[in-house]
Amino acid sequence: MSNNVYKVGLLGWGNGGRFFHAPFIEAVQGLELVAVATSRQQVKDQYPFVKVYDSAEELIADPTIDLIVVATPHRFHVQHAQAALRAGKHVVVEKPLSETVSEAIALQEQARDAGRMLIVFQNRRWDGDFLTVKKIIDSGVLGDIYHYESQWSLYIPKLCGVWRENPEDLGGVLYDLGSHMIDQTIHLFGIPESIYAQVEIHRPDNKVDDYFRLALKFRTGVQALLMTDLMATLTGPRFHVRGKQGAYEKFGHDPQEAALRAGELPGGENWGVEDPSQWGQLKITDFHGLTFDGKIATIPGDYRGFYRAVYNALEDGDSPIKLAEIIVQLRVIEAALRSAETNTVQIFE
Repeated sequence: MSNNVYKVGLLGWGNGGRFFHAPFIEAVQGLELVAVATSRQQVKDQYPFVKVYDSAEELIADPTIDLIVVATPHRFHVQHAQAALRAGKHVVVEKPLSETVSEAIALQEQARDAGRMLIVFQNRRWDGDFLTVKKIIDSGVLGDIYHYESQWSLYIPKLCGVWRENPEDLGGVLYDLGSHMIDQTIHLFGIPESIYAQVEIHRPDNKVDDYFRLALKFRTGVQALLMTDLMATLTGPRFHVRGKQGAYEKFGHDPQEAALRAGELPGGENWGVEDPSQWGQLKITDFHGLTFDGKIATIPGDYRGFYRAVYNALEDGDSPIKLAEIIVQLRVIEAALRSAETNTVQIFE
């Protein structure tokens, strides 16, 4: 790592800015959080050294800032990313990058023309359970994979009065949790061949989707099932993977979010380490004569990996999150919405 230090401005101090961005920016050598744009002055309680701006425009105009992190509600992502790029800043933007593929392509072209990095915050690639799934698949111990299941079901039967429940703010679980789950699937298997989707509303008085079920097929023979349900009184496994020589199943969620909300900060030898009671079950029937049936330790997750990769990208221009994959992600979301509306299978060209 070089001795360069990049000054970072953060747009937004909601759950995203407060829990998922500020602590990890501060934890990575070479990045320095210097300003936050928010109306919530309590940011000074945690970060007394930062400058607080009343508006995104003021922060973006600060000539000392090198990198803008957009952690505002979904409907502002494109607007704020465009403004930051126009100001000559590098940009990290929360998922979803945009509502449409065309908006994402326009941002990609703007970043290229400006000679600046545009990196989407897909931090769930650094979840411990996903890192474990990827390592198992890459190792080949399960043989040829033919079934991949990713569930993120919760029981939140009543509305919380937050912007994510507002259609004007691009709320709903498909653009929220769905962005992460689709990103992970694309990262593992590439571009799907087809998709069939159900996108529904089940909670009383809700105006945005709180349930989706996406069935994706890949030319390799993999069939992926992604599902989120906010009315799930009983939940299924977070991951279930089957190959021709074995299977892996994992319940529970990466512990980092719970730790952050409990006031812990990233760092220390136990950061991201999962309790053994939550470890997943691996069964191998025959891998070069090896058989196995038992629990395996989950790789510790660490969202610092994202911001370390951001620092490296600012140094060498190699983004950890390829915009081509983000555009595929948004193509999947658009196809899912068409599939759900027309009750048809959507084919990818």
